[in-house]
Amino acid sequence: MARVVAIIPARLGSRRFPRKALHPIDGQPLIYHPWKAAMKARLVDRLFVATDSVEIGRAVTGFGGTVLLTSSRPRNGTERVAEAMADLRADLVINIQGDNLGLTGAVLDRVIAAMLADKTIPVATLARKINGRDWKQKLYDPNVVKVVVNDASDACWFSRYPIPYLKHRPSGRAVDAYPFLEHIGVYFFRRKALAEYIAWPRGRAEAAESLEQLRILENGRTLRVFLTRCPVVTVDSKDALAT
Repeated sequence: MARVVAIIPARLGSRRFPRKALHPIDGQPLIYHPWKAAMKARLVDRLFVATDSVEIGRAVTGFGGTVLLTSSRPRNGTERVAEAMADLRADLVINIQGDNLGLTGAVLDRVIAAMLADKTIPVATLARKINGRDWKQKLYDPNVVKVVVNDASDACWFSRYPIPYLKHRPSGRAVDAYPFLEHIGVYFFRRKALAEYIAWPRGRAEAAESLEQLRILENGRTLRVFLTRCPVVTVDSKDALAT
């Protein structure tokens, strides 16, 4: 049986939303909510929160979670996950960004099952169609990451800019002219793919956009995108909690 480990990387030093991981939502810190969702995934064998913050660690153990303390060296969540995995064994490693609200265990299970069935998928992630009344806000918000996929459902590119650019401006809604996709910050790595990621230097596009997933594409690897209707909200600011 394949062993699946899920890790939620967390830190206190968020620039846009200081102390975000501990911000209270419905009586629990933000970090609790993706943890609770991952706990409901039937195919996840072990779940940890990886952090360099003792304060976050205390909060996590307070609601029953297990903590892996890391150094302050990681520059992004995937690097923190890889450091936390140093002494753990797993076939699949899931990096669940700690600012996701609305994630479900069923969504995680669907992608895990697909990767267990298809060994050719090295890395996967999630996205959903940009639509609804707030489509314009999402399309032009740099905090909402957009992704373009090919016919095989592999990512072509990620950007904070609304990609692709529509050369011919539509008379109606832009999202009716093209199926723009919003990326959801969950990454499913095979252990080998995670080791490759850490061995690569930080990419120029990755640094420019501050998007860790671009390192994969910059090194010519594929990243499968699974679509979902799961109403995930990425909490980049206190304003996002009001949406």
